[in-house]
Amino acid sequence: MQHLGERILSLLGRDSLRCKDCQHRFSGRIWRLADLRYARCPRCYRTELSSWSEEHYIPKWLTSVMLNLGAKRLRCEYCRFNFAGFRPVQQVYQFRRRPKPEAGQQSGPDEAVPSR
Repeated sequence: MQHLGERILSLLGRDSLRCKDCQHRFSGRIWRLADLRYARCPRCYRTELSSWSEEHYIPKWLTSVMLNLGAKRLRCEYCRFNFAGFRPVQQVYQFRRRPKPEAGQQSGPDEAVPSR
């Protein structure tokens, strides 16, 4: 729960964050001046974004208004959050699969296929 002072600091670029490993709470800068012009996920602040289709997601009213005004459809693949934004995307998320082992190579223990 944030108190009034933390909310004011978050508007100025300092946000209260929590470590996922040790649950320690700390205050940190989430914005760099060079990154202010790029879109970020509003939930996790990542800049690796992709786009989404209206076939798979029904946007909320405000998101629809933003899209009609020219905003881009953006999706954070890490937290799976769909949103709209006017800023350009700095990093486009690219899904990368592991290369399949060739016929002569044996798969390692972490690549074992479960038996049926």
